[in-house]
Amino acid sequence: MTDPRLIPIAGSHNIRDLGGWPTPHGETAFRRALRADSLHRLDAAGIAALRELGLTLIVDLRRAEELAEAPNPFAEGVEGVEYRHVSLFEDLDPTRMPEIDEEEPLLGLYFLALDQRGPVFVEILRLIARAEDGAALFHCAAGKDRTGMIAAFLLLLAGAEPEVVVSDYAATRPRLPSLLAALEADARARGRELNAAYLDADPEMMRALLMHLDRRHGGAEAYLRRHGMSEAELDALRARLRPAPARAPA
Repeated sequence: MTDPRLIPIAGSHNIRDLGGWPTPHGETAFRRALRADSLHRLDAAGIAALRELGLTLIVDLRRAEELAEAPNPFAEGVEGVEYRHVSLFEDLDPTRMPEIDEEEPLLGLYFLALDQRGPVFVEILRLIARAEDGAALFHCAAGKDRTGMIAAFLLLLAGAEPEVVVSDYAATRPRLPSLLAALEADARARGRELNAAYLDADPEMMRALLMHLDRRHGGAEAYLRRHGMSEAELDALRARLRPAPARAPA
């Protein structure tokens, strides 16, 4: 079955809509929040295709060196689209963190990000809260880890159950063959190898992260309030994904 949230655009491998997920208020709205892998492979037609979806904001979650190696085509300026760069992991680069000794290093990275980067999560989500009407897109390199954590906050604020967030995270798995081939090609071109410990989208990783968010931080809303997000901004984020159209747009 075709994923109605998948947005196939040449040069990308993991652009997905956060619309169509169940909440107590109805299904989340389409074309309001998009999650993606790196956009550096997009050509003019791909950029135009995203614009046609009503794109008004892009938040690039990658580190500065990632941007230098794979520039975002929207960073040069695309009419009607605001481009912002906010590095979510920054000094939490897993390739430079021998202190992560968890049995699951990817989960250790997620925990560190949640525990240490609260103001940055708020900065990113504040941009989305204040964005113009239309679609706000946020992305990293694979559209899985940094992107998955921002998507989790948005879905939780929209009222989605934790298992919905898990399903959204795990939806990267069918995209992995083409995505990893592209990432491996990029890595080879730079004389590097990918770290296999960070390449899956195991739903257990997101389940564990959500448990950590609840047990250590009191849940999504308490976490964001503690780090400076206002009630008006929380309301704007709650409203962004609802109400929803009856079905995915064609």
